Amino acid sequence: MTRLIFASLGLSLILATTGLGQVKISVPGQHHSRKEEIHAKVENTGRQPITLCIGFAGVSGSTPSPFWAQRSNSGKWSTLLLGSDLGPASGSAVVLEAGQSEEFLLRLNDSGNIRLRLDYWLGAIANLPCASLPKGYKVATSAVFTIE
Repeated sequence: MTRLIFASLGLSLILATTGLGQVKISVPGQHHSRKEEIHAKVENTGRQPITLCIGFAGVSGSTPSPFWAQRSNSGKWSTLLLGSDLGPASGSAVVLEAGQSEEFLLRLNDSGNIRLRLDYWLGAIANLPCASLPKGYKVATSAVFTIE
C-alpha cells in the first residue's frame, strides 16, 4: 500500500513539472492531399500565458505560421525545409493568454507521415527576439497525420 502511495505521488510530481497540457495543437482529419489547405489550431490550455513566434517563411509559404513541419523517415523525425524556409523564428512574437486559441492555415508540398512542431515560451514575452530563438522554450507536437 505504501508503495502505491509513493508511486502515485511520484507520478503526480512528474506530471506537474513537465507542463503537460499547456499547449494543444489540433489538425482536423488524419489524411490530407499535397497543397491542401489545412486548418491547424494552437490552444493554450494552461493557466498562464504563452509566447510563440509567428513567421512568414515557414511551412505555409506567405501565410503566417508558428509551426515547423516534420516528416517521419524510418522512425526518425526530420524538419521539412520548403524553398526559402527560415522557420517560424524569423517573425514576430505573439502572446496567447490562458484559454485562448489561434488558427493557422497551412499548405504542405510534401507527402508522408507528418506532424507539426511548435516552440513556445511560458509567460507573456511581447518583445521576444524570435530571430535568435532564446533558450528556455518548450515544445509541443501535433498528432501524426498523412499527406498523400
